[in-house]
Amino acid sequence: MHLRPLLGMMMISWSGVGLLACGDDGDASTTDGAGTDPTGTTATVGEPTTTIPTTTTPTTDVEPTTGDSEGETSSTTDTTTGDPPALACHELPLPAALVEDGAWDDDLTISGFAGYDGLTPKVYDFARDADGDLLAVGYFHYIGKDSVQPFARHDGSGWIEDPGLDVALERPTLSAVAADDGGRVALATYSALPFDLMQRDGELLLADGGGFEVIATFKGAVRSMAWYDGELWVAGVFALDGEPAMPHLAVYDGVDWHAPPGGALVGFGAFELTVDDEVLLVGGRFSNVGGVAAQSVAAWDGAAWTAFDLPDATVYALARDGQGDLYAGGLFSVENSVETGGIARWSGQSWQSVAGGLANPSFRGVVSDLAVRSGELHVAGCFTAAGGVPDDPDAIPAPGLARWAGGAWEALADPASGVGTAWFTPLKCGDEGPDALWDAQHQRLFAAGDRLLLGGSFAGVDGVPSQSVIELDADDQWIAQGEPGRGFSGSTRSLAVGGRECAVHVMGGVTHAGALAVDNRVLRSDGDAWVPVGPPIPAEAYCWQLAVDGAGVPALGCDLPPEGDLPPEGGVLRLVDDSWQLFGASFVQGGVATVGFDPAGALWAAGGGGEGFVAREDGNALITLGTSNGRVAALAFRTTPAGEPVQLVVGGYFSEFEGFPAAGVAHWNGEVWEPLGPGIVGSVLAVAYAEDGAIYASTADDGTPERPILARWDGTSWLDVATPEPGPVDAGYAFYSLLARGQYVVASGFAWPGSERRNVFVYDGTSFESLRGGATAIYVESSALAGDGLWFGGTIAEAGPPEARVSSVGIAHLR
Repeated sequence: MHLRPLLGMMMISWSGVGLLACGDDGDASTTDGAGTDPTGTTATVGEPTTTIPTTTTPTTDVEPTTGDSEGETSSTTDTTTGDPPALACHELPLPAALVEDGAWDDDLTISGFAGYDGLTPKVYDFARDADGDLLAVGYFHYIGKDSVQPFARHDGSGWIEDPGLDVALERPTLSAVAADDGGRVALATYSALPFDLMQRDGELLLADGGGFEVIATFKGAVRSMAWYDGELWVAGVFALDGEPAMPHLAVYDGVDWHAPPGGALVGFGAFELTVDDEVLLVGGRFSNVGGVAAQSVAAWDGAAWTAFDLPDATVYALARDGQGDLYAGGLFSVENSVETGGIARWSGQSWQSVAGGLANPSFRGVVSDLAVRSGELHVAGCFTAAGGVPDDPDAIPAPGLARWAGGAWEALADPASGVGTAWFTPLKCGDEGPDALWDAQHQRLFAAGDRLLLGGSFAGVDGVPSQSVIELDADDQWIAQGEPGRGFSGSTRSLAVGGRECAVHVMGGVTHAGALAVDNRVLRSDGDAWVPVGPPIPAEAYCWQLAVDGAGVPALGCDLPPEGDLPPEGGVLRLVDDSWQLFGASFVQGGVATVGFDPAGALWAAGGGGEGFVAREDGNALITLGTSNGRVAALAFRTTPAGEPVQLVVGGYFSEFEGFPAAGVAHWNGEVWEPLGPGIVGSVLAVAYAEDGAIYASTADDGTPERPILARWDGTSWLDVATPEPGPVDAGYAFYSLLARGQYVVASGFAWPGSERRNVFVYDGTSFESLRGGATAIYVESSALAGDGLWFGGTIAEAGPPEARVSSVGIAHLR
């Protein structure tokens, strides 16, 4: 199995297949991997009717242009008659200057803190320094357009990189920060590997009026630090190198390290340190600290330890509200509940449940942090209901954020207003193992006057996109941190180019474009912003692919809603009078994997399952023109002058086409289907048809021996041209999208060579190498050549070479 479908099942917002950008480019790609649609969001534009009735020809006031001009449409699209574009979009050239000297667009950023490809960015901890500025640390690499170390400061006007961290971190992650009134700042580094938590290396850094210096190294992970009585306390699951006598809780006096007063902590670990009215509260999972028996909660007042026993608990957070009541949050239940838990209040003698506690659908809730603002307790963690189990009539829906105020629970977010992400998210709750807390979505709450900051690995809250950091203001409104840019919350599935401006269009896998809630709409770039095209795509249809005709009318290749227990059929939806309508009949063979318009302006569709199909527009219908013994995943047209027969190549998961042997590829010569030699070794993901008649095909990493990564058909034989890098090696490389123009073939997908120039490559007929440093992503799903340059979609985080990367989230643009 190749990597993409496996990861797709684990993402919050993920794409399932590749796409066709312009029908003749061959930049189509699909796989059989399923994806997960992002959580729905509230639309910010009008809601036209969304239906799936059968229709005939789409109604528009524009005569289609000749050629494959996949283009733009919406209820606001200009459909008045006028001159066609000077150059059909399928004929756009790919200039050598763009390939050799193009620059990556640095405006495709998002609010909050963005990061590297792969694991989602995180904020692990907050603090306030001696000047009153807020500090944030974690695993992130960008604030807006600026590349930063993971140490940020809010100076009153916005978040910036803290200039104090003048050392390059070997592992650019910080898990904890603490600052005192004298200007001292302490930091703890963090490593997510190796799997064994106690084999991970870390450092403790201290700045005391100058630069940061290493004051200790350790194995494990630090969760919390605090200054108390002039000393630095450090808590976590760790052991200081050379200091085995102080596991999980250690104190630094400015010169030496020592165990907590009275003796070392005994137990699994400590996770919380908070100073409350000159008393230091300690939470974790332990049985003894300072020589005093204490179960998971204890307090040090500078002279003696006091136990607040919470049996069989792992305590992640402690806080005292405006009434003076002490609360504990973490992984536990009280009063013998097995369905709810996560939070408890100290009665003066014992811990008690808080109005039914917190719960998930099938297990108890987990609290990762607590904070008090305006005397009210705010709770973050992993839970879906507060005040009981989800089906309890007294419980309220609360997706991981709640407030205990006035003796009742209040939700701080709408469960239906989600935000997508372009990063892989572990989706851990905090109860899966010793390191699970560091992978929880909600990490920290921090009260700063009327402001409440939330940090973690989330993409946003309550429909407000703001990656990893967000603010709840005094009016209980969630406020994004920083300017939104034009990046995506989510990962794009399909791109298409067309319309009078040959603009790029985007579909699938995205909840927000910048600050704009997309609500499962097609988007068009107008050069400065993303413009919604038509109504939301019907929720009951799963649409894989996008194409746009010369008049600016989009077409979607979809899996239609299944009837009863029958498998879903395929269908093409087109935009007609502000509603999505089924064009022609459905395909019983299975879903539509790819769609495109040929140079003559006719619509083609292909797909299927155990039986594949290729269909072409004929009047008001799609007529099947060819069948195969497996799914057809991609198609591409040859650029031909007006009036000449249309030629195309199809690729997929088949060994026979129209009854003749055809391993993965077949060719339509304008009159009949024909094989291309012996075909391709392996399952074909994408195909491209060059102007000189050469045909290109890429294959899936499905374990097939000796498969070509990028094969070229010269009319007589197939040759792998993916050399010298990444090269035909058994490294899992697979290109999901191919685009051929002039002398170039652009290949994009999953390719991580040792040079770190990833995922986007170009073949110029002689050499095969990274295109301008590539796109740093888990994978690149799609590509398109528009009037303003090359576009790439997928789980993208950055673009460019290692020495000059820019933040580019969910989409990338070379111009």
